Amino acid sequence: MNAREILGQCPLFAGVDDGALDALAGDATLVDVPSGERVFAQGEDSDHIFIVATGRLRAVLADGRVTDVITRLQPTGEIGAVLGERHSADVYAVRDSVLVRLPTSAMLDALRPFPDALLRLTRLITRRLRQNASVAPHAATVNERNSLAVVAATPSAPARLVAERLVETLSSLGETQLVDLRTIEQAFNADDREAMRADAHAARRLIEYLNVLEARGVQPVYLADAGSQPWARRCMRQADRVLLVIDAAEREPHGAMLEALQSSGTRATVDLVIVRAAGMPAGPVLAWKQRAGARAHYFVRADREEDFASLARQLTGRGVGLVLGGGGARGFAHVGLLQALRDLRIPVDVVGGSSMGAYFAALLACEESIDNIRRIARETFVAHNYLNDYVLPTVSLIRGRKFVRHLHDTFGDRSIESLRRPFFCMTTNLSRGTAVAHHHGPVYLWTATSMAVPGVAPPLVYNGELYADGSVINSLPTDVMQSLDRGPIIASDVSTEGGVEAPGVEGPDPEGAFGLKGDDAPRLLSILFRTATLTSESGVAARAARADRYLRMPVERIGMFDWKRMDEIVERAYQHALAELAPHRDRLAR
Repeated sequence: MNAREILGQCPLFAGVDDGALDALAGDATLVDVPSGERVFAQGEDSDHIFIVATGRLRAVLADGRVTDVITRLQPTGEIGAVLGERHSADVYAVRDSVLVRLPTSAMLDALRPFPDALLRLTRLITRRLRQNASVAPHAATVNERNSLAVVAATPSAPARLVAERLVETLSSLGETQLVDLRTIEQAFNADDREAMRADAHAARRLIEYLNVLEARGVQPVYLADAGSQPWARRCMRQADRVLLVIDAAEREPHGAMLEALQSSGTRATVDLVIVRAAGMPAGPVLAWKQRAGARAHYFVRADREEDFASLARQLTGRGVGLVLGGGGARGFAHVGLLQALRDLRIPVDVVGGSSMGAYFAALLACEESIDNIRRIARETFVAHNYLNDYVLPTVSLIRGRKFVRHLHDTFGDRSIESLRRPFFCMTTNLSRGTAVAHHHGPVYLWTATSMAVPGVAPPLVYNGELYADGSVINSLPTDVMQSLDRGPIIASDVSTEGGVEAPGVEGPDPEGAFGLKGDDAPRLLSILFRTATLTSESGVAARAARADRYLRMPVERIGMFDWKRMDEIVERAYQHALAELAPHRDRLAR
């Protein structure tokens, strides 16, 4: 590999004649950038442009947003170079990378006689400037066929099982290959392998070999099971994503692999894959994540094909995220949607919601069947009234104790982080005026708080602050789901356009509301709920735009507390969801 060869393959220089490329190569140098190291920093002079020969880079803005992933034969640093400005982002090596470094002046001189190349450069700059202005957090990493490193956290962790099952599942999306130490031993002799450990230039041969796999369209799954630490470090430095495998039976994961990960300097995303048999406790998930610096965790059962299918979907940006909005009795529409998803065989990999949506999302995350969800909802809201423990309204109309106890009976002592299907729910921090997404803690408690309408139920007091209904600020949390980067989002909105009204009253009449009769007349609870959710409803359009499939459910003229109309609402929503989702079934279920 040399600079001239790379420049000749780079699409940016297509059509540039050999003489110009030879002159440009004379000014170029090859540089090695280890995984985790910075290529250049925001604010530095843009005196060079870099072309990726092997490896992968990531551009990060000052606010932490990943704005671009720069892969083989792509340039970086061109924005500042052409505009004559300092670099606008930090660029890091995700993997051990080899770059061609070109002086800015030499590159621009070489391209000046070639308008097509200059046009390609201009288009690239325009695209990246738009990404800088609008990209969502981590969006640049979604839908990439990223290389994965499957690493055993401890000698007993079943990393090989996880890697082999992933290869099997990912092969349905394209050619996938397991790459372990045995693969390298077959490709290189002992002398070569020894040289690669000691000499950076010799190590390029290994990096080139691994990158050739990807250049052929093969997705590698690197496996570092119990054994060689040097090979484990190579896997970590070659991967875009590190999957640290833990056996749930291990109460205190420890050992050389965790130390190697912590000292590797990798900027690859780290996730936990916890192999957890049916009926086994989850273990200290939060402590494991903190120790490993992991962003997310996934549970798999060794004998469940569907667990690995869901893991593969989420790792490749194809996992379906379901977001359920708040709306009192109108939330029964979510049950109709769940029935439609089941009948269309569209999987749900991640679920979250606000208020009533949080309730149904939690039931789904707890692996309740659709029939059970419907039965539990009927028991909770139709057959019984757990919202009648009225108190002197100094804080709220009801104490809320009966309802919280009932949710505790429903969900038990399960924690959000222990659920096999990832789940989050929203609350509103009334003390700070902010929306809060809960990814850990007691399921029953945060779900109950997500449903605590201010004025109707008391807020939760936690660390000296007050938490209440999630719908006050964010009734449809597609933004939270999008930040997880799991794949397409289906959003179910059960709010209604317009608010409480006073039909037939011209006014102004300060007491006109007292004389209104019938189903359309405003009532205390409706007024309280409408007042509490005005801020949230003003942002529904923006949150709906984040969804791949947005369903505004047919809940017109359904009151907030029309619990007795459950069957009607479910059936309406079922038919609506079938009609809306059936044309998109193949894309969502792939």
